[in-house]
Amino acid sequence: MRSLAFILLIGAACGGAGTRTVQGSGGPERKQKRDPIKPEARKEFESAMRAVRLGGPEAADTARGRLHAAVKADGSVWEAWYDLGVLAWKQGDDDEAIEDFNQALAKNHDHTPIVLARAEAHRRAGHKKDARADYEAALKAMEEEDPNRKDTAARLASLLRDGGDFDDAVSVIRDTVRVSGANAKIYTELGQIYIARKQLDLAQLVLAKAVGLDANDPAIWNALAILSLRQGKAQEAFERFDKAVSLDASYLDARFNKASVLLDAGDYARAKAELSAIVQRNKEDYAAYVALGVAQRGLKEFPEAKKSWELVIKEAPKRSTTRADAMWNLSGLKLDFLNDQDGGKADLVRYLQEAPSSHAKRQDAEDKCRYLKCS
Repeated sequence: MRSLAFILLIGAACGGAGTRTVQGSGGPERKQKRDPIKPEARKEFESAMRAVRLGGPEAADTARGRLHAAVKADGSVWEAWYDLGVLAWKQGDDDEAIEDFNQALAKNHDHTPIVLARAEAHRRAGHKKDARADYEAALKAMEEEDPNRKDTAARLASLLRDGGDFDDAVSVIRDTVRVSGANAKIYTELGQIYIARKQLDLAQLVLAKAVGLDANDPAIWNALAILSLRQGKAQEAFERFDKAVSLDASYLDARFNKASVLLDAGDYARAKAELSAIVQRNKEDYAAYVALGVAQRGLKEFPEAKKSWELVIKEAPKRSTTRADAMWNLSGLKLDFLNDQDGGKADLVRYLQEAPSSHAKRQDAEDKCRYLKCS
C-alpha cells in the first residue's frame, strides 16, 4: 500500500535549527511478511489517499476520518497509523501523533522513518529523553552510507545543544564524521554548538569549512550571522542575514532571526517591516505573526497587535506553541494596555485550558490567574 507520506510532506514552523520536516515512510525498509489487508481497510485507505490528492480545506479531516476507519477495520495497517501520526503532528497534537507512531511501530518494528517521525513529535512536545532515544535508535539502524544518516546526526546534535549537553553533541558530530564523513549541515551544526559554548574562534573555523562545501546554503549564512552577533558585529550580522535570504527567498529563518534581534533592541519599526515581509510570503508562518504582534504592540498599534494574535489563535494548530504564545500575549495586551480586565482574565483561562502543558508561560499564567482571581 502507498502511504500518505509519499504525497504529504509536513513542514515545521520557522525556527532555525529547531525545525524539521516530518518525512515519508517511503525509504528503504526491511521486508516484513504480512497478512493480506482486509478489503474494507484497503478501500478506506485509498479513499484517504484520494482526499489528499484532490486537496481542499477539508482534505486533512476527510483523510483522517478515512484512516481511522481503515485501522478500525484492520488494525495491522501500519501505513494508516503512520499517516494518522503525520496528520496529528501537522495539526499540533503531538501526544496523539506519538501514540499513532507507537501503533505503527507495533506493526512494523524498527522502521526508521517512523522512529524519526516519533522523535520529532517527542522533541516538539518537550520529551527530550524520548526524542534522544529515538534519534539514537535511528542512527544505530542506519547503514554508514545511508544519505539520511548525517542529517539525523545533525538533528540529534541540535537536540543535545538545545538541552545544554554540548559535550555529547560534539561527540555525536565527531562519531558521524569518523563513520560517514562530513557535509555542510554537519559543520553548520558543529558551528552552532561552538557558538553556544562561546568558542567563537572554533565556530568561525568550522562554519568556514561549511561555506567551502556549500556556499549557497542559507542555513550556513544564518549561523554566520548569529556568530557575528556574538562577536558584537551587528552590521555584519544583518548583512549575513540578508545574504541568507538572497540565496533562498523561501528561507525565512534568517529574516525572522534578524527581526528578533531588532525586537530585542526595541527597534519595532524595522522589526515590523521584516516580519510583514515574512507573513506576506507565508500566510501560515504563525510564529512570525506572533512576533509581528509584539512589534505592533511596541509601536502602540494595539488594534493591529490584537488582530495578529487573534488570527493565530483562530488558525494555528490548537495544541501548538505559537497558538499558546498568541493567547498569552493577547491576555497581556488586554490586561496591561487595553484596560480590559474581564477579557484578559478570560484569555488567561482559555490559555490554561488549551495551551500545551510544557509551554514556557504556563507557570506565569497560573500565578497571574491566582493573583487576578480568574475563576
